[in-house]
Amino acid sequence: MNKNIIKKLTSRKFIVTVITAITGIITLCVGENETVQTIAGAAMTIIPTVVYCLMEGVIDAKSVKTITDAVADTAEKLGADENTVDTIEQIGAVGEVLVSKEDSEE
Repeated sequence: MNKNIIKKLTSRKFIVTVITAITGIITLCVGENETVQTIAGAAMTIIPTVVYCLMEGVIDAKSVKTITDAVADTAEKLGADENTVDTIEQIGAVGEVLVSKEDSEE
């Protein structure tokens, strides 16, 4: 249970949410300063957008790996030549690299 809570509190989504909330609170409290408003507005827009794009990329990479593994297995069972199966597996290698990086960070 304790590991699960720590994992949730250190997740990127939670950290981005906390940063966005803190930035919003700072903007509300010290909102008269134009520089603070500009920086806070940029942070509240850019940080969640970048994190969302990166996370979606990792999710897409996992999907590519899963699909290419299934296609390569099917092609092999249907008697496709070795070159075709290797090509399909190379396409899946891109997803595998991204997935392994993500898994090592968790």
